[in-house]
Amino acid sequence: MTLQQLYLALLIGGLVLLASIVATRAAAKVGLPALLLFLAVGVAIGNDGLGLEFSDVELASDLGTAALAVILVEGGLTTRFADIRKLLAPAGVLATLGVVVSMAVTALGAHLLLGMNWQLAILLGAIVSPTDAAAVFSVLRVLPLPRRVAGLLEAESGFNDAPAAILVLMFSTTPLTVAPGTALLDLLYELAVGAAIGVACGVLGALAIIIAVLIVVNARDDTGGQPSTPTVTDTSSQGSATETTGTGAP
Repeated sequence: MTLQQLYLALLIGGLVLLASIVATRAAAKVGLPALLLFLAVGVAIGNDGLGLEFSDVELASDLGTAALAVILVEGGLTTRFADIRKLLAPAGVLATLGVVVSMAVTALGAHLLLGMNWQLAILLGAIVSPTDAAAVFSVLRVLPLPRRVAGLLEAESGFNDAPAAILVLMFSTTPLTVAPGTALLDLLYELAVGAAIGVACGVLGALAIIIAVLIVVNARDDTGGQPSTPTVTDTSSQGSATETTGTGAP
């Protein structure tokens, strides 16, 4: 990359960042998800707008996966577990059975109306079946919904990405000639392994944070970093108390 290309890349990056900030403020005032304006910015600077070409599929996949992880972590940190504790069961049903029903309806419409073959139609249904966690989280911040409804939507939007991703991978790599029982076993295996890995990473991450905090606190205590509270003796108050006690004694 030449120096001129570097300057151009920095200029484009700065303009995109500035446009994203303006889009976020505008979306907050209008009440729309900022994601819609981000999509508009992407279309404006893409092939159909300014003509900025981007055809690196692997980089787009990596960036999308990283962004999804950040979105889910941010949503988990800002969601109160007390609000969704009693909603885990219905949220789980919506995130699993709801995704399957949405996929089936979309696949049926794509097959009958658009003439797609069944594998492509089912794959399309699996892609569009989950709700967008980023859009849900951003909308719930500005809409005064009841706490129960908001908690259910947050939990469902956070849970349904994993089943949808598994369905997309399964139908994009598994032909329809495979027996349904085998495909179902593969799906259950992917869900179980993914859940186990997720729980293990969560527990280990929490333990690592706790251990790091304890190490920092112990290090401060050992080095005398803990601030000490100075003791001030008020002789006048003590003298007054003594005089009061003396005058009050028989």
